[in-house]
Amino acid sequence: MTVRPAQLPASFGGEIIEPAHPGYDQARQIWKGLDRRPALIARCADVSDIQRLVEHAASEDIPLAVAGAGHDIAARSMPDGALVASTLALDGIEIDPIRRLARVQAGVRWGSLVAAAARHGLATTGASVATVGVAGFALHGGLGWLMRSFGTACDNIQALEVVTADGQLRTVDAGSNPDLFWAMRGAGANFGAITSLTLRLHPVSRVVAGVKLYPAAKARDVLDVYRRITAGAADELVTHFYYNGSPDGTHSVGIGLCFNGPAATAAAALTPLEALGQPTHDSVREMGIDELQAVHDASTPLGARYHLRAHYLSEFSDAAADAILAHCRSISAPFTQVFVEHLGGAVGRIPDDATAFRGRDAQFSFLVINGWKYDPTNMFRFNRNIAPEADDETR
Repeated sequence: MTVRPAQLPASFGGEIIEPAHPGYDQARQIWKGLDRRPALIARCADVSDIQRLVEHAASEDIPLAVAGAGHDIAARSMPDGALVASTLALDGIEIDPIRRLARVQAGVRWGSLVAAAARHGLATTGASVATVGVAGFALHGGLGWLMRSFGTACDNIQALEVVTADGQLRTVDAGSNPDLFWAMRGAGANFGAITSLTLRLHPVSRVVAGVKLYPAAKARDVLDVYRRITAGAADELVTHFYYNGSPDGTHSVGIGLCFNGPAATAAAALTPLEALGQPTHDSVREMGIDELQAVHDASTPLGARYHLRAHYLSEFSDAAADAILAHCRSISAPFTQVFVEHLGGAVGRIPDDATAFRGRDAQFSFLVINGWKYDPTNMFRFNRNIAPEADDETR
């Protein structure tokens, strides 16, 4: 079904971008770099515009998607041939430093929220890429650098405003629509179009954070040190193990960390790293929370193709370490990274049935991000084991 501007409600107050519009190609660009072509992109000017689009799409049986910052890993926010309701113009942020709350509209990105909250010495668990949308990240759980201290992003949601499928704007919190409040904290945006959410903030202004990188030949040593650090880690310490593939074909390993506490205490917690010798790169230092939330910006650039797989680990055994490293050494695609994130702490202390987010009893999250620049003329040069007829999205 073709959607045309004339078919939209006359009361729609935002901007309508159709394929002939000079800004169409930029408006349809998403982080994952797929060539998606929606029928129309409707940039909503306010909440009532979202209500009008939801009601209209339902009454006319028009496929509708809601797009925020465009970081949806499955690229569901920009489907071919659909009407897309863009919430990017809804970018308001209200910080209540007394009650330690942040109310953010659906188009706000993490970099903007972090900057606004940091002016009051406050922060919450957020993404490590500044351009990620607050709403999408928080609704799907949200594992971040402060999670062992303060829980996941969804654990910090205090209230939501959402347009449900009937076009009604609803307040969703523990007292109003409690079932919906339970479901939307972890199960994503499956239940309506988010217009705003309110998050709990915490007193954080400075952290000790950064990444230490080592040659790939030290991979097993780095992984063993990582396991020792996580075995006795305080809640203030969040650590990642990285195995990185690069466009030039070289590999490296590293440990990323964030310590939400005194710098002197951080040094003691990281003593096991001294056994690894001098790193090839060391960015660990005291920094502001705004720098922390953008630490992965460069490693996952906008416009590349990405394929992700994740799994929870109840423990990090020798067998798991051997298997992970064996596969890591075969990496051939550029922008490919293997992450192991240490969970536990505040994440695991929240009852499993408190929200729709699952996996709280896991000790580690295992994540593989396979990234590559799309080149239709030579798209298989990075992995000769893939048949030419394969769909690049399935890699």
